[in-house]
Amino acid sequence: MLFQTLDFLWLISAVLAGIVLLRSQTLKLTMILIASWIFYAAWEPIFLVLLLCCTLNDYLLGLAIARAQNRASRRRWLLLSLVTNLGVLAIFKYANFFVHSVNDAATWLGMEALLPAIQITLPIGISFYTFHSMGYNIDVFRGRIEPERSLLRFAIYVAFFPQLVAGPILRAGQFLPQLGRRIVLDARQLRSGLHLFLVGLVKKVVVADNVSPLVDHVFGSPQGLSSLVIWIATVGFAIQIYCDFSGYTDMARGVSRMLGFEIPINFRYPYLARTITDFWRRWHISLSSWLRDYLYVPLGGNRHGTFATYRNLLLTMALGGLWHGASWNFVLWGLYQGGLLALERALGIGEPGSGSWLRVAIRWAICQYLVLLGWVLFRVTNSSDLAYCVRKFVIPDFALQLTDLGLGNFNPFVVVGVVAGFAVAHLASFRVGGISEWLDAQGPWKRGLVWVASVLVLIVFWPSEQSAFIYFQF
Repeated sequence: MLFQTLDFLWLISAVLAGIVLLRSQTLKLTMILIASWIFYAAWEPIFLVLLLCCTLNDYLLGLAIARAQNRASRRRWLLLSLVTNLGVLAIFKYANFFVHSVNDAATWLGMEALLPAIQITLPIGISFYTFHSMGYNIDVFRGRIEPERSLLRFAIYVAFFPQLVAGPILRAGQFLPQLGRRIVLDARQLRSGLHLFLVGLVKKVVVADNVSPLVDHVFGSPQGLSSLVIWIATVGFAIQIYCDFSGYTDMARGVSRMLGFEIPINFRYPYLARTITDFWRRWHISLSSWLRDYLYVPLGGNRHGTFATYRNLLLTMALGGLWHGASWNFVLWGLYQGGLLALERALGIGEPGSGSWLRVAIRWAICQYLVLLGWVLFRVTNSSDLAYCVRKFVIPDFALQLTDLGLGNFNPFVVVGVVAGFAVAHLASFRVGGISEWLDAQGPWKRGLVWVASVLVLIVFWPSEQSAFIYFQF
């Protein structure tokens, strides 16, 4: 069930009506949980069973961790939680990848396939809700939060529908206390949530979905295309993935706010970053902070010398890359990001820094060049196509012929126009502290004009086919 569909409009309308009509807090929470399960089951009903099993498993294990009499017992219960959650990920997300990798290696060595081919369907949102559960039990083990006694509230934490399938990754300490507050329909929260939803919808439909066809065309078959085309597609993908993913986050935060809940910001103008370290403080913040707190720090962080620090950075980012998808290009992308973070630490340039406008501009340009190269690694899964695209990206062929770029009916200037429009809107949003926040502060006439203009733009640019969010596949 996509946010931009009539089915979702009916679902959120029913939930908002329930908040108004129901008096009991328990009934309101039950309604939100049922809505979350309906939302999830709309994709593939059978996987709702998996979600329910994971929810019950980690609820009981959280209580067991809290009741354990000594640290050794608590550690055993936590280990069971980690094994079950990582086991679910291993089976549903990485089993196909493992089998294909082993068989590909055997073929490369001149042997027959060693393992029988399997095809396991990936449940949508599995990477997000397993991280919710693992983070919860780790925090209970560390004593940072008390275990949730209510199965109803815990189930909502795991399955809260606005962010269930593509984040942000929730922290139990942030979200569970909100479920104890009285749920009411507040006019200001409703209006502010609608503004966030509108901004996210425009990002997704107007920008991401209209850049997507050209990006898919180029990276689907890049051999023989010029460096100019590869660069156009790479910049287009950078804008597409940002507007697609941050658009989802804006809509998720907007729907949550309409219901009276706040979920964390996931993006803070990442394309204004001047270092890779700063980029990861701005991009997919809920994942990067989760990896830092639950993987990098437990591995030792930067506490055990230079070599251990670099090793931990590489391992953390490689696993973060693998989290995105069961493919070697994601591992390569993660190692690339970890290597850049380690290099910045070694050179002492991790902080954005200041100085003359020229120094700032140069650091920004270098950072964004490295980010764009990373997006090539992220987007292209075929090894030979990836090698070709990287070569064309890094070593320009200077083929500047603009009459026939090999794109058929696709007009590259559409992407150029969208990118230019995005850059202006991105900077304007930064200057005013966020478009939705700016809208919140305006009077009814200005808000009305923005809404009318946005609706007209949506009508003009609405794609003929609905497009799922990119991060649904992760």
